[in-house]
Amino acid sequence: MFKIIPNGINRLDIEMSGKLNAEDMKIALDELVSKSKNIENGKMLYEVIDFHLPSLGAIAVELSRHVRAYEKI
Repeated sequence: MFKIIPNGINRLDIEMSGKLNAEDMKIALDELVSKSKNIENGKMLYEVIDFHLPSLGAIAVELSRHVRAYEKI
């Protein structure tokens, strides 16, 4: 599970637990981008409750987003 909770105008609280698969990672990253869109010089508070390594598919999703971000630079 990956929960993102806005906390004030420049902070996001993020709760992580369990294992993320590829689809969960897509949803989590979309939500993170959406909720952090208008934040500048923001902060994040991570709460890791019961962390398991993400699946290989989830890691591939995250890496592909990084590649696309660097292509825009």
